[in-house]
Amino acid sequence: MKKVKPLHTLFVFAFLILSAATSHSQQVYKAEETLSILQAVSNKLNNIQSISYKYSRESLYAGENYHNTYNTAVYFDFTNNGAFHFQAEDEKHFSCYNGSQYFFLNKVKKDIDIKQKPGRDIFESLSPLYNSVVSLKAILPMLIKNDSIQKVLKDTVIDEKQFYHLSFELYNHYLGNLGDINNFTAAYTGDKRKPYEIIIHKKTLLPHSYTAKFRDRKDDFIAARFTDININPKKPAGLSWFYSTYTAEYKSPGPQKQLVSLSTELKNWTLPSYSPEKTDSVSLYPYRGKVVLLDFWIKTCGPCLASFPHLNELQQKFGSDKFQLLSINTEDSKEDIAFFYKKHRPVYKMLFEGGKLAEAYGVSYFPTCIMLDKAGRVIYAGGFDKDEIEKLLVKLL
Repeated sequence: MKKVKPLHTLFVFAFLILSAATSHSQQVYKAEETLSILQAVSNKLNNIQSISYKYSRESLYAGENYHNTYNTAVYFDFTNNGAFHFQAEDEKHFSCYNGSQYFFLNKVKKDIDIKQKPGRDIFESLSPLYNSVVSLKAILPMLIKNDSIQKVLKDTVIDEKQFYHLSFELYNHYLGNLGDINNFTAAYTGDKRKPYEIIIHKKTLLPHSYTAKFRDRKDDFIAARFTDININPKKPAGLSWFYSTYTAEYKSPGPQKQLVSLSTELKNWTLPSYSPEKTDSVSLYPYRGKVVLLDFWIKTCGPCLASFPHLNELQQKFGSDKFQLLSINTEDSKEDIAFFYKKHRPVYKMLFEGGKLAEAYGVSYFPTCIMLDKAGRVIYAGGFDKDEIEKLLVKLL
């Protein structure tokens, strides 16, 4: 993956640039007018029985070398007392929630994942629902009722079309993927002022885009755009809502492999190890006689990135005579590893191409840590729990 350039050199969503560059003399609406317009938009969305649109989301975290785009076609049905059913499809995937089951088809692997009566935690993790129309249906009533949130509504022009541009900012809170308000935790060290922008078609009162920004990271954003909106779409075929329709072609991937169990003696392996001078290789067996901590991570994992300073602290505190920390990236490129190496200057070894090893150990979430005693047997397997890991190291060393 190429190194991410600053926002002003990226050809990111055109609407982000156009909304600033082509905005002419902007009318700024008074508070009462703003509330009236937002109420009209909210009413419009809540009166929609079904809607389809093309959904594009772009995420940029320049400081973490992360730039991602996601595109899919979405259909929502709100006829069940306002509750939503949905289908989303792109070239490689199809997902569906019919009110009872959620299922996900991987068109490449030809497998199907089915969840019965999914809870809110499942919905919050589904990409088609991130910053979606469902989110906006929840956000607008909250903005209308909450007088403590300052809302600025202006006219703007994009591609010679008239739009409303709404901006607002939350303090000590942020909007979840489904539009709910969440509190920042005490561990969050960034600026707790959270700015948002919503652009709305003046003529249709339908959303054009929804963007979350960061006060202390000016180049970073998460932006969703809605195109080809149809509020009278053709309904999907009735059988398309049931997973049984697909089971002849798609098979369940089977039970997930369990994380390696305690007391397991791990076999030897060799992986490439990054350093600015050269790419070397590291094997497990030469570390027999030392306590070893394997830390599995990927760059799209926020807790993984947050753990880097703590990993350095552990290696520095306990030294390398009797303890060795090996971080193992499972999917990112050598160029990505180089970026994080340069940024965090690890005093431990940073390995990559560890996907097959992670699969063999049953690693299914990140970060995952596996600690080995001096004989190479597993004495800890789980998430990155610095306090628990440190207690074990004190006991063993």
